[in-house]
Amino acid sequence: MPREWLQGRLPNNEKVKAQLGMQDADQGWLKNRLSDPALWHLNRRSAAGGIAVGLFISWVPVPLQMVVAAFIAAVLRVHVPLSVVMVWFTNPLTIVPLLYAARYAGSTILQKPPGTNMIELSLPGFFSSLTQAGPVLLTGGLFCATMTALFGYLITSMVWRWAAMRRRRRRLSRTKIA
Repeated sequence: MPREWLQGRLPNNEKVKAQLGMQDADQGWLKNRLSDPALWHLNRRSAAGGIAVGLFISWVPVPLQMVVAAFIAAVLRVHVPLSVVMVWFTNPLTIVPLLYAARYAGSTILQKPPGTNMIELSLPGFFSSLTQAGPVLLTGGLFCATMTALFGYLITSMVWRWAAMRRRRRRLSRTKIA
């Protein structure tokens, strides 16, 4: 049931082709790849991969995260809409706790005590504190991105398998009763 509910709300490749004006067949590699129906079909592998890609990219501090997630999902041939939606893991409400987690993980991995210096309200002071915290944040962010992507993939795969086994048991019990 969650699969049907989700498929009814996510766009398919025909809608995306129509919205982006991609009806012509020869539009380039990325447009041809994005119009591949396999990237829009929901199965266990593509859903888990799309969630993993989206969670990983949500930790990477780049502009246009949704575009990057869609591109990487197309290259890896996983579910594009789920990868784009999972990028929303990073939002104005979660960014401060996520940066704190990245800073804590980075300082633990690099065995550097987290800086207690306050950020100055001047441009040179800001860049100075950023260069000091940069390696810690980058290391922690990559670690957290990898771990969240891995856990997202594993949890999605396990829940999907559990739901499939449950449907199978129900189907078998109905055939035994009849």
